[in-house]
Amino acid sequence: MKETLILAKLNGNQIVLAKTKNGERKQITHAVLCGKYGQIFGTETHCNKYYSVWSRIFPLLFEKAIEASDIEIEDYQGTPNLVNILIEENDKLSPKLDLSFLDKPSSKT
Repeated sequence: MKETLILAKLNGNQIVLAKTKNGERKQITHAVLCGKYGQIFGTETHCNKYYSVWSRIFPLLFEKAIEASDIEIEDYQGTPNLVNILIEENDKLSPKLDLSFLDKPSSKT
């Protein structure tokens, strides 16, 4: 089942919880929630950058992308290496290319 990609604007309490888990000095106002794959936290600019790219390049993982300001977040810990996780999961779902022809000797002389 595909996940929903969410760009979430955090409320004051959520910002406190996110900073507690990710570092008090971090500037956090938003989150990108990737369902079972994880989440990242940061500024609106930082999160929007990832949200806009991931919504286009991972159509096999995300059925839709939404922006929300009233969303319940279960885990406020950012997911390390989230982009690598998304790439790996996307690759598992991508059709495999048959590159066996590369192993055959060329018949050209």
